[in-house]
Amino acid sequence: MGKLIAPFLALIAAGLTACDDPPKNTSGPEPVLAAARQAAEAQVRARLRMMGEMQMRAVQVWQQQVSNTIAVCGQVNPTGEANDPFIPFVAVVALKEGRTERTDLVIGMSNSEAGRVFVEMLDRCFEGGGPPTERLQARALPPLPLDAALAQQRAASPINTPAPVIAGSPVPVSPWPASPPVAAGPMVTTTATHPVNIRNQPGGGGAVVRIVPRASTLRVFGEAPGGWLQVGEDQPFGWVHGSMLSR
Repeated sequence: MGKLIAPFLALIAAGLTACDDPPKNTSGPEPVLAAARQAAEAQVRARLRMMGEMQMRAVQVWQQQVSNTIAVCGQVNPTGEANDPFIPFVAVVALKEGRTERTDLVIGMSNSEAGRVFVEMLDRCFEGGGPPTERLQARALPPLPLDAALAQQRAASPINTPAPVIAGSPVPVSPWPASPPVAAGPMVTTTATHPVNIRNQPGGGGAVVRIVPRASTLRVFGEAPGGWLQVGEDQPFGWVHGSMLSR
């Protein structure tokens, strides 16, 4: 599952990079647009708990069809490391009398959030964007890459057949043994210095499947040689080195 988010985020990032030129039809007072971008960047910084310099690219500001509403679309590198991906985001800023009243942010830090960013980009990242106020039902969207991959995975899995019933016994016998529950371990906290990469396998060579904010609380599900721990919340996310954690 974790491997699916990388190409999905790359697809979104490529779309934003392709629109890296300043928008030609942007209208409205420049101070208002600048205030909206500043509010969006502040919301991104707060979500990632970043205190130092923040690397961003392809940031654009778009007036929406709803008055006093501005969408800010762009990408941010949560760790600042050259080998780590830029994560797409969309922030919708509501203004009142030229001042920021509310900022709603979606940022692709996980599979589900990446799906929301994809939808918000389709609706928001252009001049006059925003969900139409007069439509009676939601616009039909193309299937997300994640949905297509899951459909193929289900098609390749064995079809569940009805469980056989033994004569004289009211309890059906399952053809496959039940999977044992995942044992959860102690709680840990990620470093407060910077966001932490969660990888799909221990050893440092695995793909990054998630980036968690600094000082996040996680649960340990397993250990591997070299000081690597399998961490997550209700279910494991992936692997992180113990030097990035405090018990």
